[in-house]
Amino acid sequence: MAGMQIFQVDTFTTKRFTGNPATVILGAEGQSDANLAAIAREFPHAETAFVLPPDAADHDLRVRFFSSRKEALFVGHASLAVHAVLLRTQQRSPGIARQKSGTGIIEVKAQTGEELQSPFIEFSQSAPQMGNPLRLQDALRVAQALGIPGTCLHEQFPARIARKGSSRLLLALANPDVLDLIQPRFDQILALGREFDAEGLFAFALVRAATGTRTYSRMFCPALGIPEDPVSGNAHSMLAAYLWDLQQLNAAQPRFVGHQGTQMQRPGQVHVSLEIEANAMRAARIGGHAVIVSDGRLL
Repeated sequence: MAGMQIFQVDTFTTKRFTGNPATVILGAEGQSDANLAAIAREFPHAETAFVLPPDAADHDLRVRFFSSRKEALFVGHASLAVHAVLLRTQQRSPGIARQKSGTGIIEVKAQTGEELQSPFIEFSQSAPQMGNPLRLQDALRVAQALGIPGTCLHEQFPARIARKGSSRLLLALANPDVLDLIQPRFDQILALGREFDAEGLFAFALVRAATGTRTYSRMFCPALGIPEDPVSGNAHSMLAAYLWDLQQLNAAQPRFVGHQGTQMQRPGQVHVSLEIEANAMRAARIGGHAVIVSDGRLL
């Protein structure tokens, strides 16, 4: 395993020590799954992305994602980290690169320039499957699991579950201030996740302003070994589909900026724009900046 390059990257941010961290490993080709999993366990605070050569002509690179517990099909913030590293090491250029992961091949667009504080990287995720609204009594149980009263829930936006590779229960709050009141009860969150077959709980508030639509959120995924996730690109693609279904986004207003991580002292921003065809949401483009914090070698 000697000779692998290791990079620590903060994503969905332009500042070090904020946003969502990920580890990127170069030079891991030929390693067994057991070795990849062992390396990932050395970095339990973040997902580890292993960059591998392509195995066909229809893509430019392969990426495998591991947490300290298991392999994941796709991780959005770690994909941003990968392409920030490839830009730094001159293994890709600005523009589009085709990345193959467990969910298939996606195009990852990278922008650089003096006007940008750090590379801006974005990719497209197809629309998730949206479940039916939860019953009010079930939404109130979810609020209780977060340690907040039912009066803190949004009166018109129902709780729903979105599925796309993974699953998240989306819970709309009355306003962003409620996020500061949350005191998660992880045993209850785990039990509700098993009951509703949801791997995470994404609580958010929607704000409209002259500068555009913004959301503020927190996400809890104890079932995945992540008590609270600083900033999630995948959850924001699910939120885009939720807001589209409720007609809070449309062809005239197809984008928003998601703010997450403030309560963890790791604030980040996710730039989301809808891809619309035939008056239907086809996909969401997820974008953000990424900053390399450190690099080294595995001895």
